[in-house]
Amino acid sequence: MNETTSFNECCSYVTALMQAKARPEEAQPAPAITIARQAGARGRTIGKKLQCALRDGSPQDPIPWTFFDEDLVEKVLKDHDLPTSLAKFMPDDSVSEIDSTINEILGRHPSLWTLFEQTVESMVHLCHMGHCILVGRGGNKVAEGLSNVTHVRFVGTLPQRIKQMVNAHGMSSKEAKQYIKQEDHARQRYMKNHFHCDVEDPLHYDLVINTDHYSDEAVVQVVLSAVAAKQAG
Repeated sequence: MNETTSFNECCSYVTALMQAKARPEEAQPAPAITIARQAGARGRTIGKKLQCALRDGSPQDPIPWTFFDEDLVEKVLKDHDLPTSLAKFMPDDSVSEIDSTINEILGRHPSLWTLFEQTVESMVHLCHMGHCILVGRGGNKVAEGLSNVTHVRFVGTLPQRIKQMVNAHGMSSKEAKQYIKQEDHARQRYMKNHFHCDVEDPLHYDLVINTDHYSDEAVVQVVLSAVAAKQAG
């Protein structure tokens, strides 16, 4: 699935939300999922397959299950009437506070804290509406008080994650190892700086899965069971 298709799905999701507002609220909010992942643990790949499985399992849902990864940034910018050029300042890890302050003084973009607050606002809204899969950006902490949201984390051993990056993205083993190190540290910093927590703490998640030992399809089935159990409980 290409990025244009993915973004169009997000636009369709927003349209469905607007139509749903005209109907009476459900007694129980629709389920939602947050995904945290170590680099190379197949978080995006599994997340997209999870979306497909959820859509196939409920084809009549007025609000289609929608996957938000990079598209979340585009939604945040659109929600708050911000220029798309700000996307580069909104990765899982953020540019330095020094760079942010200088650019804010020069009027180039809002402060990092403002962008973070706006991201959280959009994520909370999505989780309240349900039928969304949010990847990264501390979704598990943003929505930890919402009973309709299932929080999942994917992990794996370093050799397997290196192998995944080599096979999926054509990196050398050295490049993959360096990439994984940088990404994992960036995500650790993001969670520590914004939520004062350790991204590796399993108590922050409903489910932690070592993807070394399971196919994408097997992981999807485990997550589906967890979502169903949480809704039933």
